[in-house]
Amino acid sequence: MHKVLGLLAGLLFSAMTLAADLPAATEASAPHARPRIGLVLGGGGARGLAHVGVLKVLEENHIPVDCVVGTSIGALVGGSYAAGQTADSMINHSSKTDWNALFEGGLPRQQMSYRQKQDDNMHLAPIDVGVRDDGSLALPKSAIDTQKIETLLRDLTYGGTARNFDELSVPFRAIATDLETGEMVVLGDGDIVTAMRASMAVPGVFPPVARSEHLLVDGGLSRNLAVDVARKLCADVVIAVDVASPPLKRDNINTIFDVAAQYTRLMIVQNQRPQIASLKQDDVLITPALGNLESTDFAKAPDFFLAGEKAARQQLVNLQHYALPAADYEKWEQAREERRLQPKPIDSLQVERLTRVNPDVLSRNVDVELGKNLDSTDFHDQLSRLYARGDFSQLDYELLDDGAGQKLRLIPVEKDWGPNYFNFGIALGTDFENASPYALLARYRRTWLNPLGAEASVSLRAGDTMALTGEFYQPLQIDGYAFLAPNFAIQSSPLAVYEGDTEVGQFRLYKQQAGIDLGSGFSRYGEARIGVMAEHGHASGVVGGVLTGDGIVSLPDIYQYDYGLRASVSFDQLDNADFPSSGTQFHMSVYQAVSGAADSSSYGRASINARQGFSFGETSGYVLVKAQATRNGDNAFIDTGWLGGFLNLSSYPYQGLIGDKFIYGRVALYRPLPFLNAESKRTMIGLAGESGKMYSSALDDAEEKWHYSGVGFIAVDSFLGPLYLGAAYGDNRQWRYYLTLGNPF
Repeated sequence: MHKVLGLLAGLLFSAMTLAADLPAATEASAPHARPRIGLVLGGGGARGLAHVGVLKVLEENHIPVDCVVGTSIGALVGGSYAAGQTADSMINHSSKTDWNALFEGGLPRQQMSYRQKQDDNMHLAPIDVGVRDDGSLALPKSAIDTQKIETLLRDLTYGGTARNFDELSVPFRAIATDLETGEMVVLGDGDIVTAMRASMAVPGVFPPVARSEHLLVDGGLSRNLAVDVARKLCADVVIAVDVASPPLKRDNINTIFDVAAQYTRLMIVQNQRPQIASLKQDDVLITPALGNLESTDFAKAPDFFLAGEKAARQQLVNLQHYALPAADYEKWEQAREERRLQPKPIDSLQVERLTRVNPDVLSRNVDVELGKNLDSTDFHDQLSRLYARGDFSQLDYELLDDGAGQKLRLIPVEKDWGPNYFNFGIALGTDFENASPYALLARYRRTWLNPLGAEASVSLRAGDTMALTGEFYQPLQIDGYAFLAPNFAIQSSPLAVYEGDTEVGQFRLYKQQAGIDLGSGFSRYGEARIGVMAEHGHASGVVGGVLTGDGIVSLPDIYQYDYGLRASVSFDQLDNADFPSSGTQFHMSVYQAVSGAADSSSYGRASINARQGFSFGETSGYVLVKAQATRNGDNAFIDTGWLGGFLNLSSYPYQGLIGDKFIYGRVALYRPLPFLNAESKRTMIGLAGESGKMYSSALDDAEEKWHYSGVGFIAVDSFLGPLYLGAAYGDNRQWRYYLTLGNPF
């Protein structure tokens, strides 16, 4: 008996010793233990919004996520979830987001500086061709900046960050690609928004992100579905969501764009294939059926959410193996909420060094109160105003957690393809009868010629009208509230002479102007100027003559010379220069000669041009009024105006009514053609009503009557300017048809 007891005691001691040598019991072996679940969210552009629908089903069915790995759009959704967002809160954010505006790049027009808005008058293509000081040509590194995307990501991450992404409400990794080597880069620390942007930086579309020794772009190039990263991070079980666009079928590869798209799709499929093959029996692969939904269809976000939900519900049989009881899931949710990102006081501000732009520009425009949480709304407004100056390609910032607070690191990215910029454009049109005006357009601009931000610009218009204009803009203080602007203009343009609807002759108008203005700029709103100017003009009758009682009289040569004082006030808050739906635009100028040739020494003129945008439902429009008046201008012709031509009393021929005193008004309405371009709303159908009166004719003193025209058109708001196909009919009982690009008439 004693031997038996001794044997039992020995066995018990051995068991206790063995137990002491083993690791403590894990969650997996405890009654409430479970396998750790890693959620892998793949890239796919707008198709990745389906991830939100998957998360919604996981939350509804009490399926916890222990870590999340995201690529591209998967990093946006995954990073937001890791920061503490829920599926419902992300859906709410999406409903308030103008996705088309977000991915168009740039700022809303109302926020742009007034000087940038003036560029709209020329309808130049919005592509800067840069020339560096060493003479080398350069172009922007991306088609779209991420200034507005940055704001969205900050909102989704609560304006916070963590020293390590393991400290987030759910451990998180973002996948990016080293642009130099093509290798995958796993981002797990630093500023979470910077990591998300790097993972989404589609080459050529969004700018690369510099981080440590890497220049990072979209992670889909190297690992679109990073199952292996999730296993290393935490996962016993992987839930992978594949939203990549499938390869095109042969019958759908018809253009060079299809071939380029197929190249990208095949590359992503190739790097996804081994990751999908590595999935185990207990893993779950969710592939939403997205049909014809494309990677660019962000405006169809609700459709993507539903597709993600549907696909996840179809996998519920497999997913529910990992569901928690309600009480346990509530505890898990509470723990996640406690780890949600929170903003912390800003304890220091670091600004990266500038090479060309005066640092005072930053100090005068950025005001951050240390010791307090960052007011993200106010700070983003400050950055928007700073970005609107046009000096920077990007204004990034990082929030770096240093324990008790956050360090704000402002990273202003100067345009590295300058400081010399060229822009080009084209304007052409026809009325399918006699008038076919055209012009090739170019502008040169040199920025930051001195520490106050002086800028020189020269513009060229070459066509039936030849014009060369230039200005040296010299701020008198860094904020630009006061400036000097020497300027000049040289122009040669045709001016038709009509009898009725028949062109009987043509002048060639030559004018030269030079002056200097003292002005004050009101940031994005407008400017006021006062200055002196000298002008010289010559009108030469080059073709035809005028029928009088004495027969046909040849068109005479006329000369004008004077100098005097001028003043102008301008305001511009239209949301779109060509097809506004809100805002006001106003310009008024006056000139009074103080000396000159005998016939023009007392000459004076004034002009006004005002436009008000409006909208109701899907229909937008504007009201426009312009007028010009002169005093003692019998022999002054430099500012001869005309009516006639498209959207300038359209039923009348181009320059059909000429004179130095006129008034003109227009009301235009337009709405998108959804069956052609439902998302961008850039293709429109519209109507316009016009009325105008020439108070004094350039050829006789008879007072003209009011004239009317109605116009119907189809228009496209293109990057080269407005494209119109229109038809007009008016009080002259004539139809006239137009095809125009830009503003040739």
